Amino acid sequence: MVFLFTYLLEASLGILLVFLFYKILMEDLTFFSLGRVTLLGLLSAAVLLPLFSFEFQWLGESAIRPINNSLNWMEGQVNSDSSTLENRSFNWVSILQLVYIIGLIYSISKLVIGLFKTWNLISKSQKLKTGDHVIVIHERFIPASFFNYILLPEYPEGNQEFNQILLHESVHIRKGHTWDVLFLQVIKSIFWFNPVIYALEKQLREIHEFQADQEVTNSYSPIAYSRLLLKQLSKDCGLQFMNNFNQFQTKKRIMMMNKSKSNAIQKNRFLLSIPLLALMIGLFSCDMAINQADLTGTWTGTDFQFEQSEGPDLSAMIEGGRALHEGGKLTLNEDGTMSITSGQGEMNGSGTYRFYTNGNILITTMDGGEETSYEVISLSEEELVTKHDVAMDTPMGKVAGTITLTYKR
Repeated sequence: MVFLFTYLLEASLGILLVFLFYKILMEDLTFFSLGRVTLLGLLSAAVLLPLFSFEFQWLGESAIRPINNSLNWMEGQVNSDSSTLENRSFNWVSILQLVYIIGLIYSISKLVIGLFKTWNLISKSQKLKTGDHVIVIHERFIPASFFNYILLPEYPEGNQEFNQILLHESVHIRKGHTWDVLFLQVIKSIFWFNPVIYALEKQLREIHEFQADQEVTNSYSPIAYSRLLLKQLSKDCGLQFMNNFNQFQTKKRIMMMNKSKSNAIQKNRFLLSIPLLALMIGLFSCDMAINQADLTGTWTGTDFQFEQSEGPDLSAMIEGGRALHEGGKLTLNEDGTMSITSGQGEMNGSGTYRFYTNGNILITTMDGGEETSYEVISLSEEELVTKHDVAMDTPMGKVAGTITLTYKR
């Protein structure tokens, strides 16, 4: 779950950057097709890049971003397995997990039910095949489009106003706008808690309308078409996947129709999406990576820090852990075997280890089968720093906290 929350946080930051980029640099431009492609591309990057990790070995020291803090081990003194952690009292992390899962299930259910209701209503409606699309007539519809369907409450064939509506909706169909809307609905289901994604959906739908309006006004009078927009003001039919004919600010659409075309120089603004993409890659996907070979060798414990978050003060026990660590040896061999000796030179355990670059997690498996995980905070030629959470039950009560271990090579 920690990885999930990290992903949601990073992707939400990316979504915010995309929204600000569009709002500041793109919203007033009339390059609607380019704006649509750029917005969708950057949004896709924002939600996908945090899932990937691109490793860079050319820097001497790694600044590692934390991925997994649910790691439980106190060297030579405190051991706690996953079952102990699961038995912890219900805390705020558990509450957040529950709230997110409930919201996710609700959003996905709403998405699936909405699709079913849309297809069901279409299946019960009158259909007329015209060219590359199908006109679907039902009294519940307002003028809208859904994939290759044009949805209408009625179809007075030959009516000039309906011909403009048909042209408008055919643009949505030809450009595949329903796929854009469906993509946004999926993203909204995952990031249901993020208000920015709702604002981005509004921006994308506006671009759709501007694109369709632009093509209609190439064939019909902008004045007559503006009157039609005002005449068609109506409520939404409640089907979230449709590009409704008049679902957004009529005033803004009319202003955009009469706006002077953006000049070619202004198109250079879209080039700024390249540094934004590079920024997101650097923020979310670039680890100053380490690999297993970087960890091999003998490390001497130099510092032991325990930040207690729960339980009574057990200073003597903490000092015992410090004595075991400081001056002790952690030996990681090339063949994947490992050993630990205490500060007094006594063997404290041996086994195997493996390292996961995606998250920079060092996992040790002792000869007795006990598996322990460490988050590698930083690594250089001379120093290794790890961090992990611990929890254990004592006669005086439960003790929990975070241990940071520092080693010198």
